[in-house]
Amino acid sequence: MHPQSPQALVYVGRSRLHRNRANLIQALHVAEGFRNIGLPMRMYLPPAEGCDVRRVLEDFGVSPDLDIRPTQWLHTRFRLWPFFLRFRRELRAARSVFTPLPQVSGILAALGIPHVLEIHDAERDLIAKGMLDTVISAHRKGVLTRLLPVSRGAERLLLDSGADPARVTVAPNGVELGAYQALPAFDPARLAAPRLVYLGTLERKRGIEVFGAAAAAGLGQVTLIGNKAPGYTPPPGVVVLPFVPHHEVPGWYGRTDIVLLPYPKDIATADSMSPMKLFEALAAGRPIVASNLPVLRELLTHEENALLVDADDADAWLAAIRRLQADPRLAATLAGNARELASRFTWEKRAADIARACGWLPAA
Repeated sequence: MHPQSPQALVYVGRSRLHRNRANLIQALHVAEGFRNIGLPMRMYLPPAEGCDVRRVLEDFGVSPDLDIRPTQWLHTRFRLWPFFLRFRRELRAARSVFTPLPQVSGILAALGIPHVLEIHDAERDLIAKGMLDTVISAHRKGVLTRLLPVSRGAERLLLDSGADPARVTVAPNGVELGAYQALPAFDPARLAAPRLVYLGTLERKRGIEVFGAAAAAGLGQVTLIGNKAPGYTPPPGVVVLPFVPHHEVPGWYGRTDIVLLPYPKDIATADSMSPMKLFEALAAGRPIVASNLPVLRELLTHEENALLVDADDADAWLAAIRRLQADPRLAATLAGNARELASRFTWEKRAADIARACGWLPAA
């Protein structure tokens, strides 16, 4: 049993600890970020089925001592109201409740419990599920005390829909810089035969055809790492490795010479995402080639810290790789500027920025 922590922050989510999903990894780093700045956070999550929670947290690269309280009432097989009936007292006693789920926000608002809502996918979570009006109404009434979109794109949607701009704070995702500090420095000499590594689910809708095209063109050593989606067939000429624990991800960036971030234009989160892969690539200090999407341009500047290309133009991706090979000085500049930019996006800084905006810490 964990001791009760009056005035702790409380996180409510439905990500399951035994699944390696980006939203879970982000949630754990959020909690650790707040803890590291002196704001303890209790996390209510669904049960971890058949796994050692401490080992799972270590695999995710976060402290195994995070205050996680699994409860069956957050499992997706149940509706949410039983959870709130069981834990209403704890939620009311919290300094604030923090959630990335509009459905949770709706119930908290109905119960009059002050809370903060983090917005990751405005299109899918707010519009497609019919939650936008409910969220904006709760925000204007004040029970939803602050909206935290992770991108300017999501912020624009909220403001255009009537959110109070004084209580909207853009909070992009972050990265654990310490995990990347020991990586070998970018070596321009390796550009003659660069190593290209993809980490994530292996399926076509993620734009990874670019890696197959690079392999077919003889532009580098291509490695795809992750679980294969049903029906996915890796292209010839690439090495395919199984999923690796998240704490091993930095090491694979250390074995990468050029980072490709080929997000498709039609990806569901294209207008509002803040992908953790982007921050990991920045922290790795490697030259980046990324899709020229508005949401990525919020951080990336063409020829300053990345090369931006048309997401759907395979030839443009290959031309960008060849350009870096032909211009090692440009590649080194992009790599250095990327690493410098990453220093602005630690999880602790993100937590502190949010805490000050919410009044949980004094202004800097």
